[in-house]
Amino acid sequence: MNQKLIEELTNVHAATSEEPALHSLITKELSNYVDEIKTLKNGSVYALKKGKPGKYSLMLDAHLDEVALFVTGITEEGFLRVYTKSIDLKILPGSIVCVHGEQEFKGVIGLKPFHLESEEETKKAVPVDKLFVDCGMDKKKAEQLIPIGSTVTFTPEFTFLNKLISNKSLDDRVGVYAIIEILKSLKRKLPLINIIGHFSSQEEITGLGAITSTYALKPDFAIAIDVTFGFSPNESERKTYKMGKGPVIFIGPSSNRIINKKLFTVADKFNLTLQQEIGTLSFTDATEIQLVGNGIPVGIINIPLRYMHTPIEVIDPTDIDKAVNLLSLFIEEIDNPFLEALYGEH
Repeated sequence: MNQKLIEELTNVHAATSEEPALHSLITKELSNYVDEIKTLKNGSVYALKKGKPGKYSLMLDAHLDEVALFVTGITEEGFLRVYTKSIDLKILPGSIVCVHGEQEFKGVIGLKPFHLESEEETKKAVPVDKLFVDCGMDKKKAEQLIPIGSTVTFTPEFTFLNKLISNKSLDDRVGVYAIIEILKSLKRKLPLINIIGHFSSQEEITGLGAITSTYALKPDFAIAIDVTFGFSPNESERKTYKMGKGPVIFIGPSSNRIINKKLFTVADKFNLTLQQEIGTLSFTDATEIQLVGNGIPVGIINIPLRYMHTPIEVIDPTDIDKAVNLLSLFIEEIDNPFLEALYGEH
């Protein structure tokens, strides 16, 4: 694992609609490894490694955006009212946050002291219309510096927990990291197909990047790299996946069986450990990608992650490395029989 790069990626604030904050870092990392890097009007960015003959293209997809709150109003006393649909309200009171107005401001999400709560209030999450952010400003200053609609994100704190790592936005910057490392691994190699690293916008809310970029880039098949639920106490082992045991292959209508078969074949050949997730929709960009045009065959590789959509997301770096290794080998192992199975004669 390249610790410096993982830390840089997760420390960047890039809420949904603010993904360009990551574009320069991705461009810097990949400029010497790919044939083309371009930003798109939808907030996504892609990097292209040309293959030979390059008749077909594989798109590797991971999303840039992180969960956030949005400022909806300012009270007479200068507190910010906020709204979110992607964060569990129970975890928000007491959080330190970054408010992205005319500049970046620190804030705290306030809460009524425990001593003043009724017994009923102690049993419930604070309703979203009762949440507020305290930036230490009066109303006049807040109105000048923090426009309505400004985003509010968690404060980064990259931390090692023994061999694990914790920070905000590991969902899905670990996928972004994986694609960067995969493209770097191809520097001195010439794959049979073109490889498009697609870093998508707005996965957490609209799926905008996955849909519109797929129309623009026209890949022949794709693999979405995202996160899934890592096991922690009190969680069902049927709905969570073990940390350190390798990436998780999604099996269901959201994923293509031929791609899955190839992934498992590669894993068997090189003695790589994989886990399986069975479901219907994957709740990743794959759901949107597969619907574009005449339909795009998609595979899904997820990395187990604890405490999703919180400021303390936790991941095992070995699972990231294993995902990078699997997909790098998968690309090397793509051959004419595999392409023929996907498309017929070519």
